[in-house]
Amino acid sequence: MLEVYTWEPNANSGKPLLMLKEKGVAFTHHYIDMGKREQHSPAYLALNPGGTVPTVIHDGQVLTESSPALEYLDAALEGPELRPRDPYLRWRMRRWIRFLDHEYCPALAMFGGAGASERMPAQEAAEIERQVRDIPIPERRRVWRLILAKQVPQGELAESSRRIAAGLERFERALAEYPYLGGPEYSLADIVAFITVYAMPLTRPQEVNDRKTPRYMDWFRRCHARPGTRAAFALGRGWVGERVAATRKLLGV
Repeated sequence: MLEVYTWEPNANSGKPLLMLKEKGVAFTHHYIDMGKREQHSPAYLALNPGGTVPTVIHDGQVLTESSPALEYLDAALEGPELRPRDPYLRWRMRRWIRFLDHEYCPALAMFGGAGASERMPAQEAAEIERQVRDIPIPERRRVWRLILAKQVPQGELAESSRRIAAGLERFERALAEYPYLGGPEYSLADIVAFITVYAMPLTRPQEVNDRKTPRYMDWFRRCHARPGTRAAFALGRGWVGERVAATRKLLGV
């Protein structure tokens, strides 16, 4: 039995959805509405005390931490292998996943959170505390306090901007060597990257375009065209679908 508790096919939430659709494995999808903070509800915290998404349950084993969970699922389930067999290429895949999880995606999230906070109405300190009180991980509470209070330090934004720019150069160099991040074949590295950056040609057109990042753009087109990718995005219920459609129109896929 395979169950996936997660939100939209976006960032960490979307990793198992994209991966399982690539493998063609059936699963039960439990939609956790992060807009309503359902990931911090007592029922969900009983399943995953960290209050993070996704959570995957396979044959009674509860799996959190999305990227390690992907490796488990690839080894445990039928379907196309998404980890290179060659030891060097597997190392390359894991190096990319580490970079994405620890450097690149957090920088994008910080920038995105700060941008979202500017569109939010000002809130009193007591209301902010009410909203963050159920977040079980202290580091996440800190970040959400900053975002809700519109107090993300400019230094953190500058560092995030630097990481994003350096990451774009890294993508372009890697894709000059192979068509995919982990090597000649699509792998978990592509899933971990793509589910977060899938709309960058739309959201950052001055930085990600056919002139400045031609190989990256070709990679976007290849990934967006995959049947597994299309099936995973079809599981969304909200804004992700509109953003994906607009991105595909821009890319011509």
